[in-house]
Amino acid sequence: MVKFIGIDEADGRRRLLAVGTEFHQVGSEGSDLESEVVAQVLSEGERYVRTTFDATPPPAGFEFAAHCGWHTNAVVEAHTITSGRGIFEFWTEGGPVAVLTEAGDLLVNRGAEHRFRPLTDQRLRLRYSGPADGDFGAIDTGRASEPWPGAS
Repeated sequence: MVKFIGIDEADGRRRLLAVGTEFHQVGSEGSDLESEVVAQVLSEGERYVRTTFDATPPPAGFEFAAHCGWHTNAVVEAHTITSGRGIFEFWTEGGPVAVLTEAGDLLVNRGAEHRFRPLTDQRLRLRYSGPADGDFGAIDTGRASEPWPGAS
């Protein structure tokens, strides 16, 4: 269940929509709602699962490296969290918006600056736009990383 950290959910959702990002609760794997959301954001030839990503909490000293650092991706993403818990944080005009995610949540991101930190072992089903042999086109934004928000 998506939980906003340190911000009212309605304000957090409004700020995320302004940067092209949404979170949905789609429930179990292969649900009709998951298919509907994916169909709204990716063209028919892009809706397939490109890979399943197993993420583990970063070791000490790597909390801000790779996907844990601020970056953008050159694709439209539709990722379903299938297990575990993690934090996605997005940069908005009003500052960062942090979201705690767990199994059954689906992230839609249309290029917003973000970072991701798994809190437990986490598995995500990745779908994204672009050619079949394409990747995310990730670009480090160089934004200084502040400590990660708490996740009670």
